[in-house]
Amino acid sequence: MGIKRKTIGCGKELKKYKKHPYIGRAPVNMLEVKKILKHLNSERENSRGPHIEVDYYFEAVNTRNPLDGLEYVTRMVLEHGTVKPWHSEGDTKIQRPPGYNENMSWVVDIKLLGYNRDESIESGIVTIAYPLAFFDKSGGAFPMAQLMMAVASEPVSAFSNYQAAKMIDIRFPTELKRRLPGILWPHKRIVDYLNLPAGEPIIGTIVKPKTGLTPELFSRAVTEAAVAGARFTKADENMHLTLKELPIYVSKTVKSLERAGFDLGSSSFPKRKRFLFAPHITADPKNMMEYAKAAVEAGANALMFSPYYSGGFLMLTEIAKRFDVPIYAHTAGMNIFTGSPFWGIDSRVMYLFSAYFGAAFMQLPAVKGYIRPDDIEKKEILKRLKEENLEGNEGMTLVIAGGVGPGNIGLNMKILGTEGRMFLAGTSVYSHPDGVSAGVKALILAYRAYKEAGITEIKNLVNYGKNLGKEGYPLVRALVHKLK
Repeated sequence: MGIKRKTIGCGKELKKYKKHPYIGRAPVNMLEVKKILKHLNSERENSRGPHIEVDYYFEAVNTRNPLDGLEYVTRMVLEHGTVKPWHSEGDTKIQRPPGYNENMSWVVDIKLLGYNRDESIESGIVTIAYPLAFFDKSGGAFPMAQLMMAVASEPVSAFSNYQAAKMIDIRFPTELKRRLPGILWPHKRIVDYLNLPAGEPIIGTIVKPKTGLTPELFSRAVTEAAVAGARFTKADENMHLTLKELPIYVSKTVKSLERAGFDLGSSSFPKRKRFLFAPHITADPKNMMEYAKAAVEAGANALMFSPYYSGGFLMLTEIAKRFDVPIYAHTAGMNIFTGSPFWGIDSRVMYLFSAYFGAAFMQLPAVKGYIRPDDIEKKEILKRLKEENLEGNEGMTLVIAGGVGPGNIGLNMKILGTEGRMFLAGTSVYSHPDGVSAGVKALILAYRAYKEAGITEIKNLVNYGKNLGKEGYPLVRALVHKLK
């Protein structure tokens, strides 16, 4: 029995936002901005030495004139995020301590995006600079905790007159960048290891079902995909193993791959076809090194884990440096921080961090897929990574996944490109009616159809498969039901 009422409970108050609140929004030209910047920075003079710049999106309560709400928000972040001028908070009987002002942040810009007098709300982007002298107390290491406490703690999001507060971008000075490991396994190194032709994307798989498989079933799934033409396979993020179980699964899989003629070693002159296998090792931070060690010693030549729940980006760096294997920085947990367009941290910051701190692979969800970041965000992620030379041949391999299959791999290649990419499929491969091998072959055939003829439509893909005869059968079987 259907519900005929249009709204129930608080339904009248619910609104589906139709456009992203800040991506693609043009700022309003307000002459008052220069005057406001000068006023906010008054008595916040310092040497303007090495600093980071952070962009924030705010929706602020404003019952007065345009920009009043953003000016108030900015002042709160400046004064509570670092320090106020000495005479506003320090003991006036005591002379200002030497170097006090070097701790002060300052406002770089304010952009008004929208103002609504009736609702007493306005939105905009505020750019604030934080001097390294304020938070960099790590003795030469990268001050991750101090950095995040400076730029993404209470003053940015906790005050009650904010309706939205999101850190949307960050820019590091050279002084900080040189402390970052960068990408230890750039795409070019991955391609060289796998001995793939330049410009050709990597085809990979995710083992399904995501958990509950015996070591025998797991290893068979990986090996079948490899024999069929995949060059990379990872375990699923929900396949949690004990420290005792992990080497059993890994060693059985590695031995199975070796028996099938694959080389997972580190020799510069492999005699057999190379393959990358990344088991999942996410664990509590104190156990991560043990898990990584157990997996690598059992023969894994890549690793996969989520940095968000297993020690953060510094743990990513430690493992990448210690074991010198490519790390798949999984996005599991990322959208808790980035998923809301109004609160948290923009996903482009997480992609920057993953690349800066040593990740070789990171998932970029498929276009028109079912996983965040949304399509409008993908453009900003790619743009930002390109600006920092963190994607492409010299950058991090972006893994197009989350609903990728033979029916849409061509579309994703067309929109997201092929250089510096891996196309990763799980369900579409392992649910193929003729098994894993046919699932991989269908994916590769769809890739060939796009590469050779620019084919992306289902009908044309099916015809492409039919024209290949027996060779094209896996592609036809994978897609023909979608024509009905």
